[in-house]
Amino acid sequence: MSWLSLSQHRSRRLWWLAPAAAAPLIAAGCGTGSSPSGTSSTPSAGSSAPVSARSTGHGTVLVDSSGRALYSPAGETTKHLQCASAACTAVWPVATAAGSVPSSVPGASGTLGTVHRSDGSTQLTYDGHPLYRFAADHGAGSVTGDGAQDSFGGAKLTWHVIRLSGTPASPSPSSGGGNPYHY
Repeated sequence: MSWLSLSQHRSRRLWWLAPAAAAPLIAAGCGTGSSPSGTSSTPSAGSSAPVSARSTGHGTVLVDSSGRALYSPAGETTKHLQCASAACTAVWPVATAAGSVPSSVPGASGTLGTVHRSDGSTQLTYDGHPLYRFAADHGAGSVTGDGAQDSFGGAKLTWHVIRLSGTPASPSPSSGGGNPYHY
């Protein structure tokens, strides 16, 4: 395998994540937050807000309406989207918004907003940073992508959960420097 670059090798090893990432999007109406009947999905904690704060083992973090942790890669802004390829958004699904989005999140001091992506979707942002979910998180409250490093289309990304309080977890020596893919 020496003829493959690290990113090509990593991409070939992540093929299994694409189906896992697609299933929640299909079940959620392609990430719009609507069920097939057109009604809004039931958010966790009884909130109809697209984003809220949730206490986890990693501190208080931002979560989507389903209680899934929200992340952003270091250095990405609304003017410079680094996670733009289908391979990247299969692993890091875009946190989308439907309808109007409030500018504030109870319990958070930052500003919630949106950015329009080239595919026509409306992505949630927090303090100007686009928001994503992690396909390997195991549902509401799971935070396994904090500190993950990967590369898509030449863009090297380090992902961070949107933490409102608490300290970042230190990667354990056995975790491969914070790589959630365990290879």
